[in-house]
Amino acid sequence: MNINAPMRVVLLGSDTELGRAIRQYYDNDFDFDWLEVPCQNVLDKVSSSVLDQKYCDAVIDAFSLRSALQNDYEYYLEALDQLLSKPTCPLFYMLSGVQVFLGEKEASYLETDEPDARSRFAKRLMMAESKVLTCERHIVLRTGWLFSGAQDDFIANTINLVKAGASLEFHDTAIGCPTPVSDVARVLLSVVKQRHYGATNTGVYHYCCSEEISWMGLVEAVLTTASQFDQKAQSVLENMGDTANALEMATDIKRQSLSCRKIFGHYGIKQRSWRPVLRTLIKDIYQIPAT
Repeated sequence: MNINAPMRVVLLGSDTELGRAIRQYYDNDFDFDWLEVPCQNVLDKVSSSVLDQKYCDAVIDAFSLRSALQNDYEYYLEALDQLLSKPTCPLFYMLSGVQVFLGEKEASYLETDEPDARSRFAKRLMMAESKVLTCERHIVLRTGWLFSGAQDDFIANTINLVKAGASLEFHDTAIGCPTPVSDVARVLLSVVKQRHYGATNTGVYHYCCSEEISWMGLVEAVLTTASQFDQKAQSVLENMGDTANALEMATDIKRQSLSCRKIFGHYGIKQRSWRPVLRTLIKDIYQIPAT
């Protein structure tokens, strides 16, 4: 292997929020030579002879988190099985999520905890994970509550409702760690680079941002920032009620948090706060010039 040559990376799901974030994070980095595969072409590409160590060094799956509920995802799982069984399969990196856990554990989930969620989405992610992990060369990176500020994103949808004057009602008492897709891109590509240059640690890793918050608290954080640019957000915030009391009265709190000690120990990757990114994204949505 010529370590001075660009790393040849196939990005499955390049048109997803995660895919775009990964591609843009190192947009000017000549260490990478990208083959971008949008969702509609993923099945054909995974079934092709291109995904071979002769032609690429790594494959990143940013497809599954967006597409696991699609009807044709089962065909992807079949093609993935065949790809991963080849001795010449490149290093494979799957992005998965905290959704594989039911949320009944009182502490943050470890990589050694057994996935136990029951939804169709979670079960399909778990199937993909198990296929990737059949070979000890590959990596599954689970993430937290993802946000990007894209138009179909929770953050953007909340602000669009505020702009439209709609009332907001959130009663979800789940607790987790919001994580911007740009931070996942930073973490994943750091791992990909380190492995390309000799790191040998593999298996399951967890990464999410550093501050736990309830889902209702996240809504409050969005509205608090938005209220600096939009008076309507302040009104909605005042009408939301006391989330602390709501959580105190709740009897079914789901904890969707991930322990990130392993990825720090193996790859030196530290958690960051999600709040600065949230503020920047909301400013962008309101098209406020940066100071």
